[in-house]
Amino acid sequence: MPKTFTDQELVDGLLARDERLTRAIVQFLYHQCQKPITRLVTRQHGDEDDANDLFQDVILIFLQNVWDGKYQLRSDTKVTTYIYGIAQTKWLRELELRKNRTARFERYDREQSMLPDTPTPEQLYLNAEEVESSWAVFNQLGDRCRELLTAFYRDHLTMEQIAVELGLGTADNAKTRKYRCIQELKKLTSVWNDQPTKKPNTTGLSAI
Repeated sequence: MPKTFTDQELVDGLLARDERLTRAIVQFLYHQCQKPITRLVTRQHGDEDDANDLFQDVILIFLQNVWDGKYQLRSDTKVTTYIYGIAQTKWLRELELRKNRTARFERYDREQSMLPDTPTPEQLYLNAEEVESSWAVFNQLGDRCRELLTAFYRDHLTMEQIAVELGLGTADNAKTRKYRCIQELKKLTSVWNDQPTKKPNTTGLSAI
C-alpha cells in the first residue's frame, strides 16, 4: 500500500520539488486514479494500453500545472476529481481525433478500391509477376506490420478479427495500425524502386 496524502500534502509535496517525494505522490495518484481512468477508457472504445497512456499524460499535466501555479487547491474539488476531469477531456478529444482518422482511412480504402488496375504498395507482394521484389520489400517491415497486412490482404480478416488476433483492442486501433503499416510499406517500396536491380532474398516466400 503506497503512502497516503491529503490534497494539501500532495500540492505541498510537489512544490517541494523533492524527487523521492514526487515519486511517492505519483505512486499514490496511480493507486487512486488508475482504475477510474481505465474504466473511463475501456467503456468508451479504448483498451488498457490507451488507459495507461492517458494516465501518464494526465499526471504529467497535473504535475506541470502545480509547478507552474496553474492549479489552485479548492475545498470543493478533490485532486483526484481534477485529474479525472483532465482525463475525460483528453479522452473525448482523442476519440474525436480517432473518428476523423477512421474517416480518412475509409476514404483511402474506397479510393483504392476504385483503382483495381493501379497497383498500390500494399498490393505489391500479392502480385505474382513481381513476387520476388515484392517479398524483398515486404520482408523489411516489422513483424507486427507483416502479420497485420497478411491477415488483411491474404487471409481477408476483418478489422475486428485482426484486432482480436493481434491484441489491438478495437477495430479502430487495427485500422490505425494498418494505415501506419501501409505508409511504411510505401516508403520502403519507394526506396526499393530507386535502387539498382538486384536479386532479392526470397527466403521464407512460401510463408505468404
